[in-house]
Order: sequence, then C-alpha cells, then structure tokens
Amino acid sequence: MSITSKQGESELGKKSSAVRAKLIERTAKCEEVAHRGQAALAQEVVQTVDLPHQIYIDSAEGPYLTDLDGNRYIDLTGGFGPNVLGNKPEPVQAAIGPQIEKGWHYGIPNGQQAQLAELIKESSAALDEVMFCNSGSEATMFAFRAARAVKPGKKIVALFEGSYHGVHDYALVKADSKSDRSTPSSTTLGAGIPEEVSRDLMLMLPYRDTNAYELIRKHKDELALVVIEPVQSSNPRLDNQEFLQGLREVCTECEVLLMFDEVITGFRIEYGGCQQYYDIKPDLVTYGKAAGGGLPIGVVAGSKRVMNTFSGADKTPAIFAGGTFSGNPLTMAGGLACGKYLKENRKDLSLLT
Repeated sequence: MSITSKQGESELGKKSSAVRAKLIERTAKCEEVAHRGQAALAQEVVQTVDLPHQIYIDSAEGPYLTDLDGNRYIDLTGGFGPNVLGNKPEPVQAAIGPQIEKGWHYGIPNGQQAQLAELIKESSAALDEVMFCNSGSEATMFAFRAARAVKPGKKIVALFEGSYHGVHDYALVKADSKSDRSTPSSTTLGAGIPEEVSRDLMLMLPYRDTNAYELIRKHKDELALVVIEPVQSSNPRLDNQEFLQGLREVCTECEVLLMFDEVITGFRIEYGGCQQYYDIKPDLVTYGKAAGGGLPIGVVAGSKRVMNTFSGADKTPAIFAGGTFSGNPLTMAGGLACGKYLKENRKDLSLLT
C-alpha cells in the first residue's frame, strides 16, 4: 500500500474525503511510523489501495487486525492466503508454542518434516514425494528447474495469460496486451528481467481456450512444462473441468509435463486441492500459503520421475535446490497442525473464498 496519495482529494468525492480525514485523525502513531519508514524502507510499487499513509498492524486474532493506534479492522486479507484458519488459530498456536521452547531453527532436518510430507502426500494420488522450501515463488522456481532437468534439450515453460506464479524471473512474464488473444505473445513484467526470458524461454497460452492445445502441439519438441493455476486467482471460476481434462490429455500426447500451481487453491477447494476437485493427476504440483498454517512455506510435490531431480536418484540429473530455512521446525509444526485440522474438519469448513 502506498504511503502517500497520488490522487487529489477532489477526485475521491466528499464521502471519501471525510473517510480519509477520519482515518488520519485516528492513526497518528501509524502516520509517525510511516514517515520514519520513508527514510529507511524502500517502498514497493505494488499498491492495493490508496491511503493517506500506511496503516501498520500491531496484533491480530481471529477475524480482526489491530493497528498501532488501537483501531480494530475486519481482516479481509487472510495474510494474503496463509491464514486459512484465521489469525492465531488455536491448533497452530498450540503447536508452535512448544516448538519455540525446543528451538525454531536447526539447519539439520527435524522429524516433523517427514510427518508433514506424509500428510501432503496423502492428499493426492499424483504425489510420490515432497520437498520443502520457503515460499510459493521458490516452489515454482524449483519446479520449473526440475522440469527442464527431466526434459533435457527442452527449455521452454508455458504459462497461461492472467496467471500468477511468483516473483522470480521466469514467473514474471505476462501476455502482451497488443497481441492476438488466441496466440498471445509474452513480455516481461517489471524492469530488470532480460527480454530473452520471455522471448526464448517462455510460451504464453490463452486461458480456457482450446487454441492452447494447438500451441502445445506446435512447440512440443522444445516444451518441457505447461503450468496452470487450475482455478486462476485473477479469474476464480470453477467450470474448468473440460478444459483441464483436455489439457492433461494433450500434455500426455505431446510428452510434456503438466504442473498445477496450487499455492492458492491447495487444501482449500478440497483437502486434495484442484487435483481432487477435478480428478486430474498432474506431474508436478506446487503449494504454499495455507500449507504452513500461517508461517512461510513452499512445497514442490509430484511423481517420482520428476522428484528424483532433487536427489539425483535412479541416475537422474540432479538440480541445485535448497534453502537455509527450508523445512524449519517452526513452520513444520504450524503446517502439520493446520494440515491435520483441515483434513479432519472438512465437513465443518467452507474454505473456498
């Protein structure tokens, strides 16, 4: 969110002006911290709403957020996805409290990694093995790398227009608005990404359009992986069964790997995510957000053939993948508690929002 407004108050209307004035009056501490932050913090370009200054949260519980000035707000963000059970849910709090007493980072693997991996693996018949990282962006980055390793000589990864797969260079590619929607060309999103990424290494596909099938067939000899949000975060409709089934079939036909990015949908639409909802088995799946119970997490899971790239098993060329905090005991404890709760209480939960 922006600290300073780029709009004049006259553009906001009388009612909005009154709301802004009241907000300024009630958030003096937030304003003070915002001005301090301007001198030290690099401000993100991403802006969700125009505010007179940044609102800083001091605490959160259940469906509420409380700012530095003591104002309470209804939480409509859910932490942007991870807080699937709300803020400070009792099952997660009960798990991470004792873990903090034991320690929150070892560097060496902990026993809860295997338990959470088993829980995730049980959610889908498509999953043979699981690896942990620290975010959804890391998960998709490693997944793209694994697919290229499995398909040597095939360097292109295909994404769909309107999709979001994280903040690494290969994910920050979008459809060029000037191109034909049925055969979209790709361009990079934001500065600092070489144009060769979108031009030479990525393929843009039209979402929910069977022309995507023909583009896959056309590029099959250079295409390692097709990546899709089975329910797009920017276009959250559920009537995708026919399109996804056709996509699975054409990827199998062309010997191209299919990946479901379930960072947002995983454990929500069903415990088994969109794989369960649509009864489709992808070759690779990525998770994040809800999988950690509100703590930072990324997950790559899939068939043994692809997951062998992480270990080099069965003479598979091994990729480089790792992270200092990957699979840390605090996240594993929170993820395990959240995952068990989601699995055991499905009938009482309405999670698709």
